[in-house]
Amino acid sequence: MAGVVIVGGGQGGFQAAASLRQEGYEGPVTLVGDEPGLPYQRPPLSKAYLKDGDAARLALRPEAFFAAAGIALVHDQAEGVDRAARRVALASGAALAYDHLILAPGARNARPPLPGIEAPGVLGLRTLADAQALRAALPATVASGARAVVIGGGFIGLEFAAVARAFGCAVTVVEAAPRLM
Repeated sequence: MAGVVIVGGGQGGFQAAASLRQEGYEGPVTLVGDEPGLPYQRPPLSKAYLKDGDAARLALRPEAFFAAAGIALVHDQAEGVDRAARRVALASGAALAYDHLILAPGARNARPPLPGIEAPGVLGLRTLADAQALRAALPATVASGARAVVIGGGFIGLEFAAVARAFGCAVTVVEAAPRLM
């Protein structure tokens, strides 16, 4: 039995794996995510983590949970699905066989087609690594008197703007819609 392969190591993928076990599924469960470490909450990245830097508080469950539940964590990127062969191809060159496949890859940031959007110092916020980079950049931004420009006046952008202001950083929020949120 190849079991269930879940592509996506975020909260949706984690919850699918945990729910399979809670509902009595006894076959193999493999959770594939392209980030190192344990599955973690993303909503606190834009505020709580930026304030306190405590990444341990973000974990959805401790490592012992995954071992006890028999959920295998694979830190690799899924690159393709062969539905006929029931296999997921990974960036490492490995492949995972499955009986059932759950796709829970999450979302990506919208990157507007602006000149310089890929320049150094232009940061996104989606992953813990992104939040770590932003948190590390804030003190230098404040010290240099530079301004943070936030593209997007939605929940995440506004939370980051509030934290940046609390650090003492000047912030401008740019929003395409007629109002925020």
